[in-house]
Parts: sequence; C-alpha cells; structure tokens
Amino acid sequence: MNIEYYTAEEAMKVLKKARSTFFKEVDDGKIPSELEPGRQRGRRYPKNAIDILANRGERRKIKGKGPQHLVLAPSTIADLWTEVLIGLEMYGEDDVPPFETLLEWRDINDEIFMHLKDQGQSVGYSSLMPIEEKVLQALIHDKIRENDIPLRAIKQWTDPGISVYVATVTVKPSGNKRIDRDRGGFLIKQTVKWALTLNRQFDIKNWYGIGATKEGQKLFERLGFEEIVSLYDGERKGYLVQDIKQPVKLINEVLADMKREKSDKKTEQ
Repeated sequence: MNIEYYTAEEAMKVLKKARSTFFKEVDDGKIPSELEPGRQRGRRYPKNAIDILANRGERRKIKGKGPQHLVLAPSTIADLWTEVLIGLEMYGEDDVPPFETLLEWRDINDEIFMHLKDQGQSVGYSSLMPIEEKVLQALIHDKIRENDIPLRAIKQWTDPGISVYVATVTVKPSGNKRIDRDRGGFLIKQTVKWALTLNRQFDIKNWYGIGATKEGQKLFERLGFEEIVSLYDGERKGYLVQDIKQPVKLINEVLADMKREKSDKKTEQ
C-alpha cells in the first residue's frame, strides 16, 4: 500500500489548527502520526487520514454541532491555577477558593472540574460538586462560603443519594460580545450535557446553584431551577431543581434566546 504523508506544517494547515493545539492532539492520540522505528524525530502524518479528519470537521460545522475550536475537558492542575486567576480577576478573593483548596477537593474527587479552551487558550470553566446535603444548605443560605466547605463534605459520584452543587459556569470576558456569546453558549450546553450524563450514571437527588449576579440568576431560572432562597434584597439567590432532565428541552430555548437577543441588538443598531 502506497501511503502519502504530510509534514507537521502541512497537516496543521489542512486541519486549521494552531501549533500548540496540533501537537497536543498528536500527543493525546487525536491526530494519527507515524515515526519510523529507531528514530526520535521526523514524525509523519498520513495524508489520507488527515484529509478525512479535515472533511469531518467541516461537516460538523455545517451540521451546527458547535465551533470546533472550542474544547471542554477535565481540568488539569495547571488549568485549576488558571481558573483561580480568572476568578480573582472577575469576582475577587472572597468568592474564589484558593488554589490549595481546589487541589484538596481534586484529591478527593478528580471529576468535578471542567476547563474550556479556545484554540488552546484558557477562556472559561465549570464545576459540578457532589456535596453533603447539610453543608449545601448552609452554603445556599450563605451561612458559609465555598472556602468554608469542609473536605469531609465532598462526596464521590458513586455515593448513594447525593446532592450536587453547580459551583460555577464562568467565561472570561474577551472584549468581544459575539465571541463571549459563542463561548458562553458552548460552555452552558456542554456543562448541561455533562450534568445529564452524571444524572444517568449516578444516584443524584437534588441539584443546587447560587445566583450571585443577575446573569447567573437569569441562567438558573431559564434552565428550570426554582428559587428557594433570596438574600440581600435579591442580590444573592439560591436555586434547586430535582429533575435535571428538564434542561434537555430548555437548553435549546436558552440558546435560542441568546440568538434572539443578538439579533435584536443588531436591529437596534
């Protein structure tokens, strides 16, 4: 069989990927490559396989499955550090758990953080945390803050009858409203899909969230969460949903609303 090959530069161009993203995906096994036995350099990329991946990427864009340059994946330790920096910039020290705390949580359950990247650049993150119900109630009623969550309260997904805290869904502002809407819509949709997957696999009885901003409150309400606590003249609200399957339909309404808002603003201009 006669196989033709691309160089790394040629494959990057065909796949329309930045160098850092390209080589990371090669290392992760997402892009086929070959290295002759006994050699440490000169990796080659099979032309047929690369062309197929490129064509599949174009078809996915046409089908509207979301921008291919955005990737949501489990947070690495380096990602967590970046999330702390983004959080401090956006929310301040009082509402952002320190790096050491996040690492301690991750030591207990390493499946509670997800990180959003746009062409390899960190642009957002989300977190779903199974927490002891009593501690969650204290958190919702603002008797404690996230920094005060005891380590013993962090649960495993396999524990029976767990409650889940939607800790954050955060997108770092880029200064471009269109880009922020695209990233935000993608992060919301993928986080809801993640939640639905967890809900199917594990014994989850309640889902909680805190809306500390008007945008956060609007999002929870759009997703079918019920307001159960209102503090400080409505500046901070606690939310609950028992049937997370509701957002399957509602998520499309959320994204449709975002598109309508975008269209309305264009009309006003």
